Formats: sequence, C-alpha cells, structure tokens
Amino acid sequence: MRISKKKAVITCVILAAIGCFFLVRHLLVTDEARIRRVIYQGKAAIEKKDIEGVLEQVSREYQDDYGLNKVAIMMLFQRLFKEFDAIDIHLAELRIEIDEKKQGHAFLLTWATARTEDKTGYIVGSAEKPCRVVFTLAKEGGKWRVIKAAGVNPEEIAL
Repeated sequence: MRISKKKAVITCVILAAIGCFFLVRHLLVTDEARIRRVIYQGKAAIEKKDIEGVLEQVSREYQDDYGLNKVAIMMLFQRLFKEFDAIDIHLAELRIEIDEKKQGHAFLLTWATARTEDKTGYIVGSAEKPCRVVFTLAKEGGKWRVIKAAGVNPEEIAL
C-alpha cells in the first residue's frame, strides 16, 4: 500500500498544526489558571472519594502547621472517605496570587457538608460562617502542587 506524496504532506501539515495548537494552548494558560485547576480538581477528587486524585494535587514536600505531611494527608482522607457516605464542598471568593518566591497562594472561603447513614451536617465551616483557607502551592515536575494548607484544623473535621 503506497501513500502518495500529496497525502503524506497533508498528513504532516495536519499533525504539525495539531502540535502547534497544543503547544500554544499550553503556553497561553496562565499559572493562575493552572492553580485554579488544581484547586477544583482536588475538590472534585474529594467529592468523588478518589484518594489518588486527592494525592495527585499534593506535593511530596507537603508540610503544614499541624505537622501533617503527604502520608498523614492520605491517612486523613482515607478515614474521612470511610466515615462519610458523601462529601460536598463549596468554594467562594477564590483568589490566586503568585509571590516573588514563585509560590502560588489560593485564598478562598469554603464550607463542606457530609452525610452518613443517619446524619447530614457541616464538617468544615458553614454557609453562614465559611472557613478561610489558604493553599500554598509550588511547581513540582512542571505541575503546581499543594505544599501547605492553612485554615482547617484536621482535628475539628467531624459531623
């Protein structure tokens, strides 16, 4: 089966155009948009009870003021996913900043509800009094990942 030169050239041009499209699209996406995507992907992973999806957003270097690292975060979410039948997270007033050290900061108001077999209620903040959370992110392997979270005390997460 022979391919004509004309078809080969057209195929190469189409492939080059597709490659250029993805390259330009990648270059035009801002760091703020990438950080926003990390936050929303983490939210979606928690709501789906997808531990791998949650951990994908967390840096190996994660360390917060409560002494938690990435392994402790994994154990915390495994416990939450077993304890609750459903988790629903609400985000408001998401603001992204990148500082002079090239770290990203996502400031937001949030509250989360959870359901068990016999109860439903708030586990973080409330609609009337949302929790102020700050995620600090750093680039790791070309992707933004959370290196610290502040504003939610893991010991207070209960129904």
